[in-house]
Amino acid sequence: MPGVADRGAASGGMVTAPDPRAAHAGALMLRAGGSAVDAAVATAFAIGVVEPFMSGIGGGAWLVVREPGARTATTVCGPIRAPGLARADMFPLAAGADTAGLYGWPAVRGGANIAGPLSVGTPGAVAALCRAHARFGRLPLAEVLAPAIELAEEGHETNWFASSAICAEARALRAYPDSAALFLPGGLPLRGPSQGPGDPLVQPRLAATLRDIAAGGSEAFYRGRAGRAIAAFTGAAGGALREEDLAGYEAAEAEIEPVAVGPLRMYGPLATGVVSVAEALQIVEAAGRAGLDRGPRLWARALSRAFDDRLREVGTGEEDPAWARLAGAEHAEEVVAEWTAGRGTARRPLAGPARAGCTSHLSAVDGRGMTVSLTQTVLDLFGSRMVEPETGVVLNDGMMYFDPRPGRVTSIAPGAAGLSAVSPVIVTGPGGEAVLGASGGRRIISAVAQIIARWRDGATLQDAVDAPRLHAEGTRVWLDRREERAAADLAAAGHDVHVVAEEPTTWHFARPNGIARRDGTGWTPGVDRMKPHGVGVCHDGTASLPTD
Repeated sequence: MPGVADRGAASGGMVTAPDPRAAHAGALMLRAGGSAVDAAVATAFAIGVVEPFMSGIGGGAWLVVREPGARTATTVCGPIRAPGLARADMFPLAAGADTAGLYGWPAVRGGANIAGPLSVGTPGAVAALCRAHARFGRLPLAEVLAPAIELAEEGHETNWFASSAICAEARALRAYPDSAALFLPGGLPLRGPSQGPGDPLVQPRLAATLRDIAAGGSEAFYRGRAGRAIAAFTGAAGGALREEDLAGYEAAEAEIEPVAVGPLRMYGPLATGVVSVAEALQIVEAAGRAGLDRGPRLWARALSRAFDDRLREVGTGEEDPAWARLAGAEHAEEVVAEWTAGRGTARRPLAGPARAGCTSHLSAVDGRGMTVSLTQTVLDLFGSRMVEPETGVVLNDGMMYFDPRPGRVTSIAPGAAGLSAVSPVIVTGPGGEAVLGASGGRRIISAVAQIIARWRDGATLQDAVDAPRLHAEGTRVWLDRREERAAADLAAAGHDVHVVAEEPTTWHFARPNGIARRDGTGWTPGVDRMKPHGVGVCHDGTASLPTD
């Protein structure tokens, strides 16, 4: 398994992350006596340095924190928000019927909501990470950020995964001089290890920005040098982001009750992909009570319904009544009753390809039993593709979250948080607890739902992650080649089936990671073994370093 040195059960705490260097940053916090939040925040800042194309301080972050044995959990959310100058009709549609972006909205002229200055929303990651640390951290913020600062200042080796991402976006990155200077030095993409070490990625300007945060917290970022520089840069380029958007940003903190799904209790921010994870799980649970087979056909139908409801009903308001209703058992019972009566809702054709999207997920637990699930993103690969030159920050393209057509439930509105697919969850059930999430755009939702269901049925988290999955939207199903025998049955049910094989650089079924335990056992990880990951383990005050 790439990036994993010690997969044994841990009693002193554990961190799973998409890169071993970031996981080690978290493990160091556990060794120093820090909480799971200290470990998660250290890992999050570090992963933004080593995977800047996926996430970082120019994007958004969502955390779920649960104290051991607590009935409730705490969410701390820093979504990417539309700037105050944003308006519903700010993006003229392109001619023709092409679709683009995370949810296949109609394409806009020049792809202005996907790349470039108008695509940039107000970043919330720093606000969320610092607020969570202030509430639950034990170590000084400067100590928590130290590993990330070192990785940025001294540089780190470009691995094959980063190199492939840079190559994939090289054409777009060349359009922005500061992005090209960082990721395409001399006009060529940073090279990963082949016949020798990968090229070094050194980010001294980002290191300086992280030092500002270490010394002054989120205030230093949003109302200090970084906030002024980001606003001036995007404004001069024609963007809508202004200093007041950054200066007025605050993360949202809430105590939440779990969503009951059969014997499970699931904690997570419903104003994300979590609402659709819950809906799909509720439908499968209700269908099982109705005697329906819980095989691939049911999963395809449940996921298609959850995605259809998501795009039709889930809005971008601060409190959307659709969240609780769609996540509840009563709605699922109604859906299954419609199906058994032959009145199933007609499925809409797929709006567009299931764009991967780019996020970083990490999970953390400490020796006391505190658990943290954290997902962060710059949204698209390299976000807006713009690097702010003074701060070294990769800026998000959060305006891609919104439907560019006015009058829709997900239309652009000033200050609104877009329709994010991130799904950080903590799940408890008979005999155990699991911390889980994934990266991979809207495919996060289908991955997290199926992994939870398999873990609920008794699989270890690693076995649940390893098992073949499918992804379904509209009439189309992507089916893991290992489950190819189900293709004919799915086609007979009216699905447009695409049998695919997951490979190291594909995103057919997302990139999950998590940590779980059963009663009487220690914490063990579950990671996508096809792609890089790190597991940092703390045993009795000793942190193990994940290595490739």
